[in-house]
Amino acid sequence: MARTQPLQCPFCDNYLIAPIDINFKSMEICGGICTCRAIYALDRSGHNMGEIFMDALTFVCKGDVDKALSLAPEDYETSDYDYDVQSNTIRGKAGAGKLSKIIFIRLKESGTN
Repeated sequence: MARTQPLQCPFCDNYLIAPIDINFKSMEICGGICTCRAIYALDRSGHNMGEIFMDALTFVCKGDVDKALSLAPEDYETSDYDYDVQSNTIRGKAGAGKLSKIIFIRLKESGTN
């Protein structure tokens, strides 16, 4: 089993605060923004990763759904983990289980910014 560690950005290793509810334009997302411009989004149930992924991708595109849908996988980096809401810790890559899931997305410099 993977080691538990504090919530950190997988792109820059910055320690992060627990996800918060964010209302942006017509979006509602539970997550946060790292200083490296990566965003993170929480899937509390751990069973809606597709929806959370699209929400996160739209959020990283500043609410522009069309831009989010037009991105190719090489335009962004993504990483996801099991997440413990109580202790604000992550564990390895997201897998099956009772924990919430958290996903990180960051647009690549050469991507559509």
